[in-house]
Amino acid sequence: MSHAGKTKVVTVGDVEVRATRSELGFNVACTITNNRSSTLNLKVTVSIGDGKEWVRTTKFDFPNVAPGRTGRETTTVMGDFPDGESPDDPKIYVDSVMEY
Repeated sequence: MSHAGKTKVVTVGDVEVRATRSELGFNVACTITNNRSSTLNLKVTVSIGDGKEWVRTTKFDFPNVAPGRTGRETTTVMGDFPDGESPDDPKIYVDSVMEY
């Protein structure tokens, strides 16, 4: 795990997840790079939480990523935060990376 300013970055293999706190919750971006010689189809599941009681899970789908290309999806993760605000130091987990 690393930081790029206020953004937390988690990298697992060719998958990178970035989470940035916003007024609504967290902006989460997932990027995959296809370093293979054939088309790649991936599903990535990511969880973000406070490490105690609040956790939200989101899924990203990357169909037909051509060799040498990059796929990117973004979403906003919102929720009923226990203290009324999103956590300052969220925990980010790449739960699964599945090829299909």
